Amino acid sequence: MKRLLSGLIIFSIAFQTPVFAGGAASAVKAVKLVVTLFTGAAAAKSLENAAEAEGVHKQQSTIIDNLESQGIDPTDGTIYSAYLQLDKNASAIYWERWIGWPNIFIVVQIEGQGTFLLPRIDMSYQGQPMLENIIAKNAFPGAKVIVLVLDDYNFENQIWNSILQTKINFNVTANVSALKALQLNGQADGSLQLLDGNAVIIKPVPLAYAEFNIPNSPDGRWLAEANFVDKNQIPIGKLQFAQIWKTDPKLPLAIIKSSSKTVFWVSISVVFALVFLKLLFSKQAKS
Repeated sequence: MKRLLSGLIIFSIAFQTPVFAGGAASAVKAVKLVVTLFTGAAAAKSLENAAEAEGVHKQQSTIIDNLESQGIDPTDGTIYSAYLQLDKNASAIYWERWIGWPNIFIVVQIEGQGTFLLPRIDMSYQGQPMLENIIAKNAFPGAKVIVLVLDDYNFENQIWNSILQTKINFNVTANVSALKALQLNGQADGSLQLLDGNAVIIKPVPLAYAEFNIPNSPDGRWLAEANFVDKNQIPIGKLQFAQIWKTDPKLPLAIIKSSSKTVFWVSISVVFALVFLKLLFSKQAKS
């Protein structure tokens, strides 16, 4: 818009000599010409701005529709990435069972949010690395996170079939997919019950845990590292826990603003177009 106004000012200065040389009538005609050119160009620029604002509005609306269609709160959602590996030769793993290897699953406790189960189980775990993306709500900086590794010693196919049927991969963006964690309720005997169903994991055996506090990050992305320790506080593995993506709580407000911006530029373009047409027709009528 600045370039447009600068060009019009230069254009009007260039017409100053003929205006005064031709008298008052020539001056009026020159001014009308400049005004006509200005309103016509301004109307075109306003329509361009309206189209641009509408494009932004549609893009933001698509993002929100995509999130809401997958059950993700567009104002309070985040994706955590958890990478962990335990030492299979550690006593807590190697001697957990006299025969065979533990069937491990992961539980995450986030301060202010609750306890969540990752809907996956690794049968006969022998130290292989595990990587999973998790959808949850935004946690505040400083909140404590505890990641627990447990052995479902009383493994029941029916229970885990029920749990795994709830496993849904959410494609939040073109490059990011994640699992939605399932909220749990701990029972007095150590069993874990899913809040959204009747599935109960009977008295799992804790193998290890790692804990950390969520760091403060200006852009919402961070990485925390911690050691897994057994019940005797002996390190037996590593954890990397990161927040890799989050929704923008300002996005719905941005959509409202982009919609208002579209309406504003459309209205301005209409005003300029009407002025332009009026001046154009009055010029033609006089000529």
